[in-house]
Amino acid sequence: MQSLVFLWFQLQMTQRYLRERTFGPAQSPANSANLNTPIGRCNLDKAQYSNTPALHHSARMDSSTKRLVRTGLYIAIAAFVQQARCSQLESLTSDVQAIVSVVHPEKSGATTLQVPGQLSAYTDAPIYAQTSGYLKSWYFDIGAKVKANDILGEIDTPEVDQALAQAKAQLQVDQSALALAQVTYRRYQLLFVQAVLDAQTRDTAADTYEEDQAKVATDEANIERLNALEAFKLLRAPFDGIVTARDIDVGAYVANGSGSQLFRVARTSPLRIYVNVPQRDAQLVKIGMEGELSLPQFPNRTFQAHVTNTAEVVDPASRSLLTELQIPNESGELLPGAYAEITFKFTDDSRFLTIPENTLLFRREGPAVGVVHPDGKVELRKITINRDYGDMLEVSEGLSTSDQVILDPSDSLTDGMSVRIREPGSLQASAR
Repeated sequence: MQSLVFLWFQLQMTQRYLRERTFGPAQSPANSANLNTPIGRCNLDKAQYSNTPALHHSARMDSSTKRLVRTGLYIAIAAFVQQARCSQLESLTSDVQAIVSVVHPEKSGATTLQVPGQLSAYTDAPIYAQTSGYLKSWYFDIGAKVKANDILGEIDTPEVDQALAQAKAQLQVDQSALALAQVTYRRYQLLFVQAVLDAQTRDTAADTYEEDQAKVATDEANIERLNALEAFKLLRAPFDGIVTARDIDVGAYVANGSGSQLFRVARTSPLRIYVNVPQRDAQLVKIGMEGELSLPQFPNRTFQAHVTNTAEVVDPASRSLLTELQIPNESGELLPGAYAEITFKFTDDSRFLTIPENTLLFRREGPAVGVVHPDGKVELRKITINRDYGDMLEVSEGLSTSDQVILDPSDSLTDGMSVRIREPGSLQASAR
């Protein structure tokens, strides 16, 4: 109704403007005393009309004036129609709400973690020389399987042999002196009791006897030391394992305490695997849990290992937890030092949620999703993606299981936008 009144007012003002241009302000019918005269008609008589130059000019311009009036009328009608259409479109747009489908995030049933590791021998021991001499012979080369106390090699030690012989001879000399000192002490002790010998002579004999005892004890200790060095002439395997290195050959000089490795023996069953578990998953690693081991040389096989120890401290340099696993290796097909990938499955991990990948919105601030609140308003919520499984996303922050996340969100989705959730029944009907 207001639009019609506005249109009528525009028509009146247009006609008034045209009359003023034709008749002038004083002769305009709008300024005459008769306000009831219809607009667009003139009450002047024929004489006045014929004697007035302005009216002659008006007569000449009557056709053009009519065209101007019709044009103004058309413009006003077009403006009214356009305004009515815009008002109707705005009303329809405000009444229509976007219909969306939603899904609830689900708890991650099982989380997998894959970390690199290295196989290590359960025990790995270098063999050094404890005596000086020349390597006389060796009996096992690299790759040979040995038992504990097997002789790996033998060292010829002439200096030690001579020192041992000298020590044994010195022991015999000192033992003879000890026997004489013992007899002398006992004789002097008897004479001292009979008051034949003074106390000083008796005490000197007792002191000599004790010194000879000490010398014999020293000789015996020296002989034991040399016997030990003689025993080190034979290089023995400390445990069952495999010879992994031989760094000496026949005739080479071996120096005691030089620090040069002669052999190396490794125990390869079982094997140890050391891995670094990231800090975020450190609390999920438990003693006894299993991990799947895969190696490049066995592309279609996996091996089962179990956790035996953890460092119980996060390394500040790598922000990871050092973890040790063990794996049986009776067949010996797994080699120490090999690279491997260990996969852990954390079945009780409820920290993460999963959502379909078609809920993701890419924003300049980072990945986000559209969440519908109970009042139908949309919130664009930023999320943190922990892992991408292709069709599913594992989210560590930003969502809860009660949130309604929009599926296939439009790029025009904005904060505060009103939407209506599609009912499951209507979704199935549309799918059919």
